[in-house]
Formats: sequence, structure tokens, C-alpha cells
Amino acid sequence: MRYLFVLAALVVLAGCGGGNDQAAPDSGWPGWGNAPENDHFAALHQVDRENVGKLRVAWTRPGGPGQAAWETFPIVVGRTMYYDTGTEQVFAVDAATGKVRWTYLPQVDFLAGPGLELSEPVSRGVAYGAGRIYLTTADDQLIALDAATGKVRWKTQVVDPELGNTMNSPGTFWKGEILVGGPAGDAGLRGFVAAYDAATGKQLWRTYMVPPPGKGWNRARGRHGGGDVWMPPTVDPRSGTAYVATGNPTPGYTNDERPGCNPLADAVVALDAKTGKIEWTHTMVCQDSWDYDTVQAPMVLDLGGTGEATRAVGSASKSGYYAVLDAKTGKPISRSPYLTRYSRPHLRPTRKGAVVCPGIYGGIEYGPAALDPTPGHESIFVAGNQMCQRYKLASPPELANREPGEDDLGGTVQQVGPATGVLAALNPATGKVRWKAKLPSTSNGGALATGSGLVFVGCDDGYLRAFDGRTGKVLWRYDLHRRVGSAPIAYEIGGVQYIAIAAGGSLVEAKGAVPDRPARLFVFRLGG
Repeated sequence: MRYLFVLAALVVLAGCGGGNDQAAPDSGWPGWGNAPENDHFAALHQVDRENVGKLRVAWTRPGGPGQAAWETFPIVVGRTMYYDTGTEQVFAVDAATGKVRWTYLPQVDFLAGPGLELSEPVSRGVAYGAGRIYLTTADDQLIALDAATGKVRWKTQVVDPELGNTMNSPGTFWKGEILVGGPAGDAGLRGFVAAYDAATGKQLWRTYMVPPPGKGWNRARGRHGGGDVWMPPTVDPRSGTAYVATGNPTPGYTNDERPGCNPLADAVVALDAKTGKIEWTHTMVCQDSWDYDTVQAPMVLDLGGTGEATRAVGSASKSGYYAVLDAKTGKPISRSPYLTRYSRPHLRPTRKGAVVCPGIYGGIEYGPAALDPTPGHESIFVAGNQMCQRYKLASPPELANREPGEDDLGGTVQQVGPATGVLAALNPATGKVRWKAKLPSTSNGGALATGSGLVFVGCDDGYLRAFDGRTGKVLWRYDLHRRVGSAPIAYEIGGVQYIAIAAGGSLVEAKGAVPDRPARLFVFRLGG
């Protein structure tokens, strides 16, 4: 199914952005996770175990000033690459040379609302569909641009930024809709998913992830919420079901007013993509007092091979484990062990402070997992952080006197000890670890898998590495001299395979990481 989708997309989009005709179709990266299933897999074989050491820089582009947390995930449609910056500027460039085709810079109020004085604004990419590029902004706009020219087709306001909302991830295009999630910021607001007519910007539906204050587990005392949808929804092209990962309930560091499980928060949630009706929900963490979001965008996959395959959906918890669920029911199929250090006993935050592993930066962060679907060797590759933190709970008056829209974590955290990372290969059917490789620093941006059996991942020691997907052995590395906040992508143009990654820091900060340098987009090919 995924290969038919990619081929069809390339046929429809041929020539988009002024590309030249090719004797054979190019292989782009048209969606945030490439295929609609969000598997971060490229069925490309030119760069393999034998020659990966010959990867060299083909071209680079600066990310622009002030990009201290550059977490954009580029997409490639036809011969054009699209990406954005933390200040919301969109670039369309020739994916083979880096030559700029057009740029667009929207007017964005980065000071709108309480808690939104963003010293490090961040945006995680754009979406494509029906000849348009879709952009979300820090002040909650959803903007549609003509993909060939960059001209604005429509704008709409998703939510009021004065309430403390912000959006930092792209939407998902599906059958004439653009689905977006929000807010992103632990402001004690109610997470939601909303769908808009992709041609006009008219809202079609909106579904909230947690009950309003005074309803269900969200008790009336104070103004709390949670269940933020940080990353793009994943829509299964077979069923039309949208899957989203939701953030922690608030206040983040104490569950005294919301004991037990808090349904729809820290969860994987399935919705009808046409109506927004919730089909099922699976909570990944109960009794959450540590900001253990289920933040990673879900992946849809098949288990059991062709013929009798089970459709499944996988996602990770910041507490450090990966789960695979039945896509129809949400019932667990497999669960990995904790892939990063998990402290026992798992202390709750106190006024004096409690050291807990992992801290709020994972475990497993927002960066996507990648799938190798090769029969007999099916593996999910997950990067994570080994990082402990001391949680200090705020005083009762501080918890009670928070202004609406301001931070609703309810305390502070501080790193304790060193911070390193891991890359693990999992059997999706059983959750068993095939192999686990140590990384010298945290790794937040996510992974890429290719048809030749390689896995690429960036690390906050400044390096992009290629691993053997069967053994976990490092086969190649390149010093980017920058922390990495997004996953690599792979595409092919004119018979040449490229690997691209945006580097320039992330909002996840750890002591011991390489110092930040100006953001830069790197693109590699064999021989350079």
C-alpha cells in the first residue's frame, strides 16, 4: 500500500515547483513520515552497508538567524524540498542542488498570550496536499500556500493565542482535509485535534482530548487540562482512522487532584478522520507526576506478513518504553522493556526534591521511530535519552495562583548526572529488543530506516550516524558540529540517492551536549 501511495503521489506531482522530466520517476519524501503510515522508511538501496562510508556533503543551506532550536522535518515532493524555520519562514528549494525556488515569511506575533514570549521559537515542518503547502504558526495560524509559487491561498485562526496556546508541528493532509493538533506548551489548556477543509480553511470538526475543568478527572479546583497533541496526526489510508499521541495531564508534577489513570492524557487516541469521533483510547502512563507524555507521533504497521496481517499502531512513552496496539481496538499486542534507565522506586516530586529517571526529557522524546518492514527481519528503531532529573514541587500557593495560559507543570527540574542516549531495535510483534547501541549524548530527533538495511540517527554530540540495522554496528558518521532536533530523510532524484537532515539544536537541552552553532541543512550523496 505504501509503495502504491508514493508512486501515485509522484505521478500526480511530477514537475511541481519547476522540476525537470525524468525517464524514471524520482522517489521523494512527500509526507512528514514519508508514507501516510508514518514509518520513516525509504525503500532505497543505492546507499548500502558496503558504500555508506563514501557519503559526502552534496550541498548545505543555512537555517537562518536565531534558530537555536531548529526542529524542522523537510519533505520532498517531485524535485522540490520544502521546510520551515523556527521563525515560520518557508523555503522551497531544488532537492538536488539546494537552489531556492521561493520563500514565504508570514507575519507572526511571537509575544501573543501569557507564556508565549518565545526566546527559542520552534516549528517542525510543513505538510503537502492537493498542490498546497500547509503551515502552522506559533500564534496559532493555519496557512495554505501554493506549492509552485508560495502565494497564500488562505489563512485561518485555529485557536486564540491570547489564551496561551501555541502550535509547533505540521498538520496531516488526508482526502481533502488538513488535520492539526494542539496546543503545545504545558499551559494547562485542553489538547485537541481539529480538521479543516484543505481547499478553503473552513473548520470541519474539533475534538478535545481531556474533559473541561470540573468534569471527569479534571476537577473544578484551578484551571488545568493537558492531553496536548504535540506531533502530527497519523491517518491510516486503509481505514480512515486518525491516530494521535497525547501529552501529560496538568499540573504536571503532582496528581493529588487527579489520582489514578487520566483517560485521553498520556495516551494513544484513535478518531474517525471524517467526523472526529473517538473510537478508542489507550493510556500509556497512569498516576503521572513526571510529565511523561506520549508525545511521539504514532506509526501504523502490519504484523504477521501478508494474507493474515494484523493492522497495528505503535508509539512511545517518555517513561521509556514502546508499545504496539491493535489498530481496531487499541488492545496491547506488545510492549518493550524500558529502553532507558527507569528508577525504582519511582519517587514522586516533593518540595525538597526527588531524583527520578528518566526526567521530563525522556525516555523517548518526540522524535519518530522508524520501521524496517523486511519480512523475517521486521524491526522498529527507537532513539532515546538516558537522563535523570531532580523534580521540585511548587508550593500550594504557587500551584493555586497560576494565571490562565501560564506554565502548568507545578515545579522545576534540574539535570542530575550525565546525559547519554540509546538506539534500540525492537521486534514489533513481541516487543523484544533485537539490539541496543549506546549513544554518547541525548538523541531526540528520531530515526530513518532505508531499504538497504541502514538506520540513520542524529545525536547531541553533533554527529549523524549510520548503523547496520541488523547488528547495531556504526558504519559511518559525520560531524555536523550541531545538536540535532529532527530525523533524517532519504529521497532519490535522477538516479541519485540523498540523505538530508536539519541540524541546529532542539528544545530538549542536556548538559554535556555539543555547543549550539548556527542552524544548517545538510544533504549527502555518495561521493559528495
